[in-house]
Amino acid sequence: KPTPAEGVKSNPSKRHRDRLNAELDRLASLLPFPQDVIAKLDKLSVLRLSVSYLRAKSFFDGKFTVSQKTRKVPERNSYFYLCSLLLALNGFVLVVTADALVFYVSSTIQDYLGFQQSVFELIHTEDSFFFQRQLHWALNPALFFFSGPSAQDNGFSQPAFFFNPDQLPPENSSFMERNFICRLRCLLDFFFWFLAMNFHFFFKFLHGQNKKGKDGANLSPQLALFAVATPLQPPSILEIRTKNLIFRTKHKLDFTPTVFFLKGKIVLGYTEAELCMRGTGYQFIHAADMLYCAENHVRIFFLGESGMTVFRLLFFFYRWAWVQANARLVYKNGRPDYVIATQ
Repeated sequence: KPTPAEGVKSNPSKRHRDRLNAELDRLASLLPFPQDVIAKLDKLSVLRLSVSYLRAKSFFDGKFTVSQKTRKVPERNSYFYLCSLLLALNGFVLVVTADALVFYVSSTIQDYLGFQQSVFELIHTEDSFFFQRQLHWALNPALFFFSGPSAQDNGFSQPAFFFNPDQLPPENSSFMERNFICRLRCLLDFFFWFLAMNFHFFFKFLHGQNKKGKDGANLSPQLALFAVATPLQPPSILEIRTKNLIFRTKHKLDFTPTVFFLKGKIVLGYTEAELCMRGTGYQFIHAADMLYCAENHVRIFFLGESGMTVFRLLFFFYRWAWVQANARLVYKNGRPDYVIATQ
């Protein structure tokens, strides 16, 4: 090991931190995102996304048989086609393991609940035991559990359960398809309420989880709940048309845009680079509306939100359109961090 030069102090913790940062930067560069998106990720987000992709890869690498009918994937089954299906769906897609971990949730959950969290933080307390029963194929979570995390790990009153496939009915059995209604926590536009959702789901084996029992032996793939959740009260025609045009944007405190979600790019016609490289968001606002928008911008720091603001916004190909928006302030560690605008 080379000795440090005379007069230069060795700092092992700094060298370790530099090596760790270099590895995290290398890991971030491997994520399938544009460079401008990767640049906005913090270290914890890089690790969280990496684990998510490894879990997904492990699932799709799992060994399971597929019927000939299922193998025929249509050519149009592309990424854009799947995104269009999610946008057309009046609800969201949810996959929950038997120990209540959310394995997958579609991005459209943000339109209904406002955020993505563990399943027990979403469910109304009066419905939590009912949802727990639904996670068990025989509607009795007290039976047949062998090993698993304790109640402190997953929020269950009973340990998680693991089954031998010989104990389970066939995967295509009608008993493995169900419907139930459950209230989910909703946090949209500063309102706290519960939204009744109808769950239509199938029990399917979730492969590639590589879980082990208490004896260290590998457990066979376990059942998971693959569900489509839709609001119990269907929206009116007017609400459907309005929802198709609503989008959200994320801004710095000076209202410089930093993130435009997918629907915002579709409605406005810009790419994220075009939106985020033009300086402040005021460059997209009509000159006659700038003072009015600036007054509501200041109001955010006093009241936490701007209130309903109606102004003209510049769309692609230099078209002006009237929009109504409500911006709210998001705090981090007790200090204002960024602004989310719903338009």
